[in-house]
Amino acid sequence: MYSIYKTVNKITGKFYIGKQYKNLKYYLGSGNLLKKAIDKHGKENFTKTIIEDSLTAEQAAIREQYWIKETGALSNQGYNMNAGGIGGDNSRYIDYEKRGNKTDNFAGRQRWWSSLSKKEQKELFRRQGMTRSKVWYISKVNSKKEIKVTNLHEWCKKHNIRTELASTMATIGNRLYAKQTRGYRFRREGDPKLPPYENRRHIATDNGCKGKTWRLEAGRRVWYSK
Repeated sequence: MYSIYKTVNKITGKFYIGKQYKNLKYYLGSGNLLKKAIDKHGKENFTKTIIEDSLTAEQAAIREQYWIKETGALSNQGYNMNAGGIGGDNSRYIDYEKRGNKTDNFAGRQRWWSSLSKKEQKELFRRQGMTRSKVWYISKVNSKKEIKVTNLHEWCKKHNIRTELASTMATIGNRLYAKQTRGYRFRREGDPKLPPYENRRHIATDNGCKGKTWRLEAGRRVWYSK
């Protein structure tokens, strides 16, 4: 049987109305705005209560619409994005005329693309690829000399290095930033020069886990002293 639930943000007071087949304690809702709020405030700052129970699928769809309207969940105090009773793509609720467009004009873009010759399409792809291309600087460990690379994927393929790993190592703030793989280090154009390489592989570090254990509570890992 289905039920109608209300998930409330204990910090802001904003709420979400939804329907569910099973009352799973860890499930708070699937709305996009709600998910962003949970990521921001933490799952522990949300509560879920059942406001109606023992419904069929058809009844749940109707009652979800009722409760969304009754509670004002579509207002600024709610996380709901549509009137309920359905799920999926919310783009159907976009008022294109208010945005100055009679339609989303996708059909028009398709006709324009089809009107291009194969040569014109290929050239357009090439120009788009050039505008998206990035410049990378690659250096060897303990060397200040850098080589300039415009196609990181091809370079990594040639040197048997995963492109994703190289990109991660060039991302400031990532734990792998300024590290090395196969003797190479990476940085993006516009980023500051890499600091001198320091091999800390054999240096013991305290990650705060020593003498502690953990267990899952409400779907989250909670640490305790042994």
